[in-house]
Amino acid sequence: MFNATPSVPTGFYVRSDAPVRQGAFVTVRAADVSIAYASLRHFTDAGDRFIKRIAANDGDSVCVHGETVRINDRTVAHRARHDSEGRALPRWSGCRQLSADEVFLMGDTEDSFDSRYFGPVSVDDIDGVWRPIF
Repeated sequence: MFNATPSVPTGFYVRSDAPVRQGAFVTVRAADVSIAYASLRHFTDAGDRFIKRIAANDGDSVCVHGETVRINDRTVAHRARHDSEGRALPRWSGCRQLSADEVFLMGDTEDSFDSRYFGPVSVDDIDGVWRPIF
């Protein structure tokens, strides 16, 4: 798989047998995490996926309020109001402790479409763990 966006390092990734854990690169189908935004971006094919890094998992506390993203009471990121094309990004907000079957996904850029905008993701929605080969 090739990632061309700056949301995580650009380059080629290969599927890995590594576990779904914090720090791992994983993919989710765009339509599974946000059908409205996926449709707006024309990411509705079965193969349209986002690759992101797991920033938090089982037992971690995640809070998103305003533009601030906190994990375990530490500010880890901010979020943008619009994507790189000027489209309004969805606005998930809340504070919760993740269960064993949830992860919080993040990219490296503020407008990376990730859990800052659509919230925690079920582990069941992850369709692969990936390893960069660049």
